[in-house]
Amino acid sequence: MWWTVDDTVRVLAPSEQRFVRHATYTGRSVLVEGELDIAALRSAFGALLRTHPILACRIGEDATGTGHLLRPAGDGVGAWVRAGDTATVRLPDETLDPSVQLAYLDVVTEDARARVTLYAHHAVADAGHCVALLARLWDRYTDEVAGVANDGAPHDFPRPLEWYAARHGIPRSGVSGLEAASRPLPHAPILPPDPVTPAPASLARPERTTLEPEATARIVELSRRHGVTVNGLVTAALLRAYAETASEAADSSAEDRAYDAVPLRCVYPVDMRARLTPPVAAADGTNMAGLAAFAADITPATGVVELAQRISARLRHDLAEGIVQQSVLHFPEFFGPTAIHSLAGHIAVTNTGRVPRFRTPPELALTDYEIVYLSAHPRPSAGPSAAVTFLVYTFADRLCVGVLGGGQLAARLPSAVGRELADLAAVSIDVRSP
Repeated sequence: MWWTVDDTVRVLAPSEQRFVRHATYTGRSVLVEGELDIAALRSAFGALLRTHPILACRIGEDATGTGHLLRPAGDGVGAWVRAGDTATVRLPDETLDPSVQLAYLDVVTEDARARVTLYAHHAVADAGHCVALLARLWDRYTDEVAGVANDGAPHDFPRPLEWYAARHGIPRSGVSGLEAASRPLPHAPILPPDPVTPAPASLARPERTTLEPEATARIVELSRRHGVTVNGLVTAALLRAYAETASEAADSSAEDRAYDAVPLRCVYPVDMRARLTPPVAAADGTNMAGLAAFAADITPATGVVELAQRISARLRHDLAEGIVQQSVLHFPEFFGPTAIHSLAGHIAVTNTGRVPRFRTPPELALTDYEIVYLSAHPRPSAGPSAAVTFLVYTFADRLCVGVLGGGQLAARLPSAVGRELADLAAVSIDVRSP
């Protein structure tokens, strides 16, 4: 090992370990319209590293590949700034390295526009934490421009969900909650050896489908009228889109046919912060999501509202029984070298909710928001994972769904998603009393 015991903060928990092998950074990228004060942004990022010292920490891997959270060493890496095309998100020109730092800021400028992307290592920042950090960055930038910026006390290191489960006395039960989406592994995972020449970093930018505010509002109202969550409705629409696409791929000559039932297994994260008492602040947790699962056979006759009701009912049951809350205690059975179950081939739906309105000076506007993923050192995997990952969020009152992966269906899925969401927004919201 290239570090000492004195460098170590703690060994990463299983909910954090699964992002170590590929050095996965989760990115939040915003398009900025207006004159950006680069000096103020550099200063704001420096303050973010000081006030959230977890971001200046490092990750080291021991001989078994286990990740260790290490204290900061040396001066932090400041914001990177370059001129370029702001219309897209591209790999930074510099190297993201978890053995150096766990958060980076990449800024691309073009006339009176800029693209600002905050990358945070997924082992220490899930969606809730990452959005809180981005909000804090823009708060600090706004204060810097106004000349009123001051550092507060450094934030304590955030903890993983396993730590909170122990603190709240949540026991491990005999079921994981993922039985509907998992299969037994015939043998323990065997990690392929690392390549002699490390693979270059890779960036995954999901292709997005975005609804207008009016259509988004109709889906929200539909969920309210039928007593289901927006997440349940959207998940149902996405399962229908995947089933339709998979059926078309199986028989490319068929058009508008009544395809046979397509069995699908869905897994989605559930943020536990607001479900614990007292609630956990966004920046107090690293990865705070339990996992929930749902399985169904999808046909053209599967109604989207009825399917959403089944999804929502299953989630309510698993939350009421405490199954989702303790699902994290089963993660070693599904991820890493001790796995005995496989989730390969499941449909992953990650709904990060409504993006807050970030505070900016009057002369700036954040006009777009994207979620991207960056693998700093991709490595061969032990086996297949999700068939596709759908990323769902709402920004500026517009529902957005990104498609990540999908294999041979990747080219067809975005259009199918668009059709299903348009159909969902067109569903009558009239609910008759029985």
